[in-house]
Amino acid sequence: MLETLIGLLGVAARRLGEARPPAGGFTPMTTAPDPDASDDDLPPEARALIADAERAAGAVRATLRASTDRVRAAADDEARAARRRADDAVRDLEIAAGRELAPTLRGLFDGLRAMQESYARLGKLDEALAVRANLRHLRAELLGVRPDPGHLPDLTPDADGRTYLYEVLGRTDGAVWGGNPYTLDSHLGTAAVHAGLAKPGLRAVVRVTVLASEFREYAGTAGRAVTSAEYHGSSRGYRLDAAE
Repeated sequence: MLETLIGLLGVAARRLGEARPPAGGFTPMTTAPDPDASDDDLPPEARALIADAERAAGAVRATLRASTDRVRAAADDEARAARRRADDAVRDLEIAAGRELAPTLRGLFDGLRAMQESYARLGKLDEALAVRANLRHLRAELLGVRPDPGHLPDLTPDADGRTYLYEVLGRTDGAVWGGNPYTLDSHLGTAAVHAGLAKPGLRAVVRVTVLASEFREYAGTAGRAVTSAEYHGSSRGYRLDAAE
């Protein structure tokens, strides 16, 4: 009789130990199984007791999984929302800093342009070219102005929500979808002309805000010397604003 009880306890311990997950607050039971015990030895009452325990353990595990999934999903949502708020705050700070620096930088750039033109009129081409090169370098260094990329698809999803400055050459021959916002594969210089931020054949600095992929209605519109096409669907995009 004693050996039968020990066998029953070993089988029950082994089953319950194997049924419990190693994490989430449960500790697996490590009772060594009795090699002489088998399910055939179990009386109906013991089988019923073990089955009830297994059902209870399964219900607890299912509740635990559902609860942890909800907690993780809520944490992911909060993290995404926090990232969006941080991106918005950073963008606002960058815009505010740009506006604060604008008068000083405008004076610097206007002075250098006047100096470049003066050297050019005097025939001092080396000096004029040196001033122009430094002017472009300063614009990129102080304002973070990037050169004209033509298109923006090389921007990774990490750029979503961020704002960049680009010096673009206004064009009318590039493909454009939407009407600000534009799809990410729209030609930047042509989109700038469409938005009225650049003139064909002339350079201008524009502010580009990258938009995450979601379903949007990119309506085709007739802009300034450019007519954009429409696109309906999920796509990353960008919004254009004046650099100020």
